[in-house]
Formats: sequence, structure tokens, C-alpha cells
Amino acid sequence: MTISRIFMVLLAVLLVMQLVRPQKNKSPIPAGKVFVDTFKVDERVNTILAVSCYDCHSNSTAYPWYSEIQPVGWLMARHVNDGREKLNFDELPGYGPRRIRSKFTQIIRQVEADEMPLDSYLWIHGNARLDEEERRALLDYFNSKLNP
Repeated sequence: MTISRIFMVLLAVLLVMQLVRPQKNKSPIPAGKVFVDTFKVDERVNTILAVSCYDCHSNSTAYPWYSEIQPVGWLMARHVNDGREKLNFDELPGYGPRRIRSKFTQIIRQVEADEMPLDSYLWIHGNARLDEEERRALLDYFNSKLNP
């Protein structure tokens, strides 16, 4: 097989891949709104969550242009679905008290261990990296909810 023939086959495969689109994570309700209203989140903490968390952990993701190119869109969809499965701020208010407490404890642990946001998210969204002041604000907020 010649190089031009291989190129044409690969191009055809790439074009066919564009026809299979993952479902978008979009909600008419702004990301985090129900969480903010239910748990009385102040503006500072909500801004941090909006920049660093809601894309993967809510029912509304802000998709960049390159998410329209497959297989990037598929990878993003899987990443967002995994994130929402572990924690979804939009669904958190509907959980029972024990589960909410467990989720808040997990959030605290991951922020303390600097495990969130994921490095793979930070490669493209550098502004989502938490500085010490932002980490402290999140920790103070979630600890205050565990120990009122």
C-alpha cells in the first residue's frame, strides 16, 4: 500500500469519526445554581468552583471548540461523565445528610492532597489551578459545613 493510499484511508476514517458525536452535558440551569442556593455558598467560593470544578462536576459543561473534533469529543465526554459520576454539585442537594457529609469529606481530602482539579484538565485550563488562598477558601467553606 502506498503512502498516499494510507493517508486517504486514514482521512476517510477521520471523516467518518466526525459523524459519531457524544451527547453534550448541557442544562438550562446554570452550573452549581441549586448547590449555591441550597448550601448558601458565598460568591468567592462559587467563583472558585465555577472556574475549577463545575466543568466536570455539574450538569453543564463549557465546551471548547476542539471538543467538536473526534476523538477529542469522545475523550472529553468520558472524562466529564466520570467526574459527574463521582461528584455532581447540581445533584448534591438531593442527597441524604450522610452522603452529603461523605462528599464534603471527599472534597476536603482531594483539595488538601492537591488532587483536584486533575492535571489533565489543568494542561488546557491553567486558570483552574488552585492557589493557596483558593484552596484555603474551599477548605474553610466545606469544613464549616461539616462542623457548623
